[in-house]
Amino acid sequence: MLDTAKADDTLLEVNNIEVIYNHVILVLKGVSLKVPKGGITALLGGNGAGKSTTLKAISGLLASERGEITKGSIQYHGESTQNRSPNDLVRGGIIQVMEGRHCFEHLTIEENLMTGAYTRSAAEAKAGLEMVYTYFPRLRERRKSQAGYTSGGEQQMCAIGRALMSKPETVLLDEPSMGLAPQLVEEIFSIVKNLNEQEGVSFLLAEQNTNVALRYAHYGYILESGRIVMDGDAADLRENPDVKEFYLGVGDEGRKSFRDVRSYRRRKRWLN
Repeated sequence: MLDTAKADDTLLEVNNIEVIYNHVILVLKGVSLKVPKGGITALLGGNGAGKSTTLKAISGLLASERGEITKGSIQYHGESTQNRSPNDLVRGGIIQVMEGRHCFEHLTIEENLMTGAYTRSAAEAKAGLEMVYTYFPRLRERRKSQAGYTSGGEQQMCAIGRALMSKPETVLLDEPSMGLAPQLVEEIFSIVKNLNEQEGVSFLLAEQNTNVALRYAHYGYILESGRIVMDGDAADLRENPDVKEFYLGVGDEGRKSFRDVRSYRRRKRWLN
């Protein structure tokens, strides 16, 4: 569990933001959340809930997809991030690992990692590379391999490692478990936990795999149709009956399929 000192030390704060794409499509509808310094915060929800949009709003990447924040504010260390470029935010300590394991396929693993060190000196880049290889020993083994010929898990490790090369204070991690075998998912989340505990990196991770996310996160927010419908300590969310039924697949009558849950009943329970 996150201790009280950490919980009170807010690093990133999202205040009631609304996001619109193409001047007409309302995607986020008053989203608010906090990320404490030194914590792992999970942003949970199904596909299309608005998780990726929330991360892009924070990292400054909305403009590339014709999206914009129309209401609310985002603050990092108490200062507004509005009108700051993604490049500036990276230099300020925030970096996003995009969904889909984006790597430069024609470059080697090590070349991919080095592209993340453009804000650092040669000595810092060398130290960063050694740190990444310490946490991701598989990348050391495959460092001379073309990224396009490595496995999905290795590409995800490469994407996270490349972000770490900028020496971020906060990493926005989008769907790290997507398309990976359960064993690899556990390995990656375990590395995230180690980075958090040993390097002090704060994480905001967007994840559909609620079960694994709540085992590693300290605090969680559940997002549905662009709104936060529930939040709390990860341990409390794991035991919440609604979360068990609709996100962990376990209700009062045991394990069930999501197909068996009628959407109107689900909405009614969240609104009560």
